[in-house]
Amino acid sequence: MVRLLPWVGVFLLGLGILSPGAASAPLTLEEAILTALRHHPGLKAAGWEVTAAEAEVARARARFLPRLEVTESYTWSNSPSQVFMSKLNQRRFAAEDFLLDNLNHPSPYGNFRTALTLSQPLFQAGEAALGYQQAKLTREMARAQGLKRRQEVIFQVIRAYFGLHLARERHRVLTQALETARRHRELVHRRYEAGAAIRADALSAEVHLAKIRQEEMQAAAQVGVSQSALDTAVGKPETASRPLAPAPREPAPLPPRMEELLQVAQARRPDLQELRLAAQAAHKETQKARLNHLPRARLVAEYDVDQRRLFGPSGDSFTVMALLHLNLFNGLADLARQRESAAREAKARELERELLDHIRHQVTEAALHLKTARERYQVATTVVAEARESLRLIRLRYEEGLTLLLDLLSAEDAAKEADLRRLEALFDTHLAHAGLELALGTLSGPPAGSTPSGPDPQGRPTAP
Repeated sequence: MVRLLPWVGVFLLGLGILSPGAASAPLTLEEAILTALRHHPGLKAAGWEVTAAEAEVARARARFLPRLEVTESYTWSNSPSQVFMSKLNQRRFAAEDFLLDNLNHPSPYGNFRTALTLSQPLFQAGEAALGYQQAKLTREMARAQGLKRRQEVIFQVIRAYFGLHLARERHRVLTQALETARRHRELVHRRYEAGAAIRADALSAEVHLAKIRQEEMQAAAQVGVSQSALDTAVGKPETASRPLAPAPREPAPLPPRMEELLQVAQARRPDLQELRLAAQAAHKETQKARLNHLPRARLVAEYDVDQRRLFGPSGDSFTVMALLHLNLFNGLADLARQRESAAREAKARELERELLDHIRHQVTEAALHLKTARERYQVATTVVAEARESLRLIRLRYEEGLTLLLDLLSAEDAAKEADLRRLEALFDTHLAHAGLELALGTLSGPPAGSTPSGPDPQGRPTAP
């Protein structure tokens, strides 16, 4: 029978009697992040942007290489010069073609021309090299954008994951509060039937129970909303329907000194790196505009085959030439181009200064939120113990008829609110820690204090 149990489970699973989710492992934060990194459409779009930028680098590199082309053309003309050149190229020119009437009034003549052209740049005044450098800067900008998008998605997953945890914990607390309210209503009804309480107390207990029931219903609905938010964050439906791994029981650690945080942010923020790269790319464009007055030289070699009919008698020839191009005047377009690129470079520099100020504010705000959340958690932890003890004592006093029902209901609300505040403060510490890492540009996985089981965002297994 023991050997048959696994096969029975597989059979029941195939029939749908057992659901696959019932046997699935709890969803860890690391697995949720890994799922998002694999399936989130925004990250896939950012990856394609990097691929396009890499193709642009290859296209810029092609400007250094030779170019080989094949051209096939057909002409049918009675133009004297066209007929004359076609016959010469076909090596079919005869003595009667020199007659004046044949030269001035030739019959329509056809020519198939096949040309193989090889072109090699010799000197491009640094424009190709600068364009290649610009393409590589654009590729690095795309990677910085992808890293920024990756960190934003990770933060969204962390926020949605802990949001679902908090929603389920809130629902658990309110379910317990609903059970407590039911017990208190029964206690009040027993005292009312025994003549030790008035009818107003019984009605107040009913009203209080109805209020707690409404809060419990809202908390249950919020669980569904939070599940949908987590599914959206990871980019894969039905992920949040799985049970979650145990939530962290300790708050996130305090951040280091502000000076250290600002140094890390200036070195690691991907959007700041993107602006710096944009300024460098604009500077390269300025250099290209300044070099546009220098000459360009290239070598062209061409091999031609001309024939009156395809696959008929033909004449071939070759041409080798060196071309020099010098821009003397183009309506001051180059000067305008220099001004435009210089303005874009200055714009990128000013945006960098603006972003540095925003980063300073974001890091300060995130660090203070983390510190405040930890202090709130410490205070709420003390208040929870005191509120529970107060509820226990007031319940005993009410059972002895030594206090009012209002005191009991107030103590019950205070205990419920204390539990909820402690939970909110606990999860706020981890959200604030993730927000601080996002502000620093170092967010690459789950925050400290989370369950360390499952694969990391790169797919490597972590130590238990």
